[in-house]
Amino acid sequence: MDEILSRIGRRRLAAAVALTITLVVLVATPQLLGSRVASAFGALDDGDPIWLWLAGLGFLLAVVGAAGSWLSAIRLCGGRLSVGDACARYGAGSLVNTLVPARAGDAVRIALFSRALPKSPQRLWTTGGAFAALGIARLVVLAGFVVAGTLAGALPLWAPLAALGIVAAGVALTVRAWDGGNGDGRLSHLLDAFRALRREPLAALRLVAWIALSTAGRLTAATAVGAAMEIHRPLVAALVIVPALDVAGVLPLTPANIGVTSGAVAVAFQAHGISFAHGLAAGIAFHAVETTVGILFGLTSVVWLAPYPSPQARRLALVAVAASVCLAIAGTFSATVLVPLA
Repeated sequence: MDEILSRIGRRRLAAAVALTITLVVLVATPQLLGSRVASAFGALDDGDPIWLWLAGLGFLLAVVGAAGSWLSAIRLCGGRLSVGDACARYGAGSLVNTLVPARAGDAVRIALFSRALPKSPQRLWTTGGAFAALGIARLVVLAGFVVAGTLAGALPLWAPLAALGIVAAGVALTVRAWDGGNGDGRLSHLLDAFRALRREPLAALRLVAWIALSTAGRLTAATAVGAAMEIHRPLVAALVIVPALDVAGVLPLTPANIGVTSGAVAVAFQAHGISFAHGLAAGIAFHAVETTVGILFGLTSVVWLAPYPSPQARRLALVAVAASVCLAIAGTFSATVLVPLA
């Protein structure tokens, strides 16, 4: 926890709390944001809860896939950690990103994952390089989805050309990095992950596979939200939403990118002839489910990472949290799905 708080900073945390309170007030009184936003919140009552639960599973898959990509990258650099540890470290960063703007959670992830590397004054730089390698792998996966969206008729022809151009630039930087920064300085350690990819080409496939799994989870979630809101051809629309959200999430200006995510989804749906209010309702549902999964996963991650006086105390805390989460999920599922069916 001390590591997380030190990476956030007290001023940024205070600003995040104030901004979060303001956003909660606006969400609780949507009429303050205009009639179209109020009607969008009203349209949420028509959403099918079963599809929204499927969206939650998609987001869970996305988080696990992203954590797996970090696991693969850190192991590539000589780090040692389990799948559970990787999920916990990634989840803690997700929780911070949910509460604090400007991707502060990425700094937390770099700090937490760096602890899995052999002790070295430069291991933060090595982890930062692994983060950069993950970014390039993510561009490769995103380009594939852009091409798929174009073939499905959801994106214009120039979109895959632009995506492939960005990927080519990323690959060129990777090749350039293979021969650069030799020595023991910071630049050299920043390029550790890239040189490791040269020694183990199959590791690049593992990175891409994990990120593809994560992106497929988000695609499933976006499709399920579209189906829940009875949007025509939700899978085709999701092929537009996923790249749009990646672009919108480059620099989130609000906690959990609230407002920006919903707006990006609404604009993407509007391009398919759906009314802005209905598309905004889908965007709000998308963001609400994603944020809920992120908070639950993040809180569990913090419990996992917290120090305990003994292994028995740690197991007891984890069992208690798991039981609480299961009870909360079961109660919510019963209230949203089973009770209406009865």
